[in-house]
Amino acid sequence: MKLITYCCIVFLLAAGSAWATVTVTEFPICTDVSYQWWPAISGDTVVWTHDSRDGNYDIYGYDLSTHAEFPICTAADAQWFPAISGDTVVWYDNRNGNSAIYGYDLSTHSEFPICTDVSGAPGWGAISGDTVVYSRGDIYGYDLSTHSEFPICTAFGCQWDPAISGDTVVWMDTRNGDYNIDIYGYDLSTHSEFAISTAAGNQHAPAVSGDTVVWYDYRYGNGDIYGYDLSTHSEFAICTAAGEQSGPAISGDTVVWMDTRNGDYNYDIYGYDLSTHSEFAICTAAGEQSGPAISGDTVVWYDYRCGDSDIYGATISYGGGPVVPEPGTIALIAPAILGLAGVAFRRMRKG
Repeated sequence: MKLITYCCIVFLLAAGSAWATVTVTEFPICTDVSYQWWPAISGDTVVWTHDSRDGNYDIYGYDLSTHAEFPICTAADAQWFPAISGDTVVWYDNRNGNSAIYGYDLSTHSEFPICTDVSGAPGWGAISGDTVVYSRGDIYGYDLSTHSEFPICTAFGCQWDPAISGDTVVWMDTRNGDYNIDIYGYDLSTHSEFAISTAAGNQHAPAVSGDTVVWYDYRYGNGDIYGYDLSTHSEFAICTAAGEQSGPAISGDTVVWMDTRNGDYNYDIYGYDLSTHSEFAICTAAGEQSGPAISGDTVVWYDYRCGDSDIYGATISYGGGPVVPEPGTIALIAPAILGLAGVAFRRMRKG
């Protein structure tokens, strides 16, 4: 197995600060001759879709602890866009000629239907624990423990592309106008809905982990990454670099996304540590890297470096260096000094 390790040393020239490191160790997951797209990850399990090795689109998985690949669903027609939480995988399914949501229990190797008609809107689902969420024009949820469906948002306009973490559900919403996509949320424990971002332009593809929601945002004409702290009700910019930033994912304090800063037709994967307010590159290999997902310290994505689409992953480790100053302290440092921050080296290793 080929490992590629990047060691980024970020110099922080502030009172009491010298350096901090982020180490990225990359590895292939699936490089089959067919195409693999849109991975998702929970713990040691990676799942992906659009694997056309047998002529249609199926769902496959990979155990990072045993390095074993396995099929999850190879039913007729197409299975798309899997999501995973613990031992449960869910996906968007066309086997019956209409759009549906199906699930699979990895511990019992059993498949089950969740919602057999999500026609009318992008129907792919998301899952956290026993709760599955999906769109059929509105946002609905399904409780795996009680086998019951329930509405989450049936507001005016279209609601779609939900994400969930614990009791928090977030989605894209056009209630304020068809050409004005906003981000809304819902607390399952209090049954209360709330706006997250209704800024100018469009806000797309929200993701959530704990109290932090992230999305990509067109308020300034190109895609940037923004975040929102549910505990403080405060919004903040994460990445407003040149080019397009899109498709964010989040786990804990780490945000990842796809980024064209190195070329309009060459997406790379970048990350950001919310605890240290520091950005770093994850993968800038040849070809395009897209669709990142993250669980803990492991990031996965689909990758065109070899011409077709493969699944790759990387582990992120933070280490060394001092405690980073609070944002207020950083703001007092002269911009010329901050401009000295940079990447020290990139190291490649074969193993």
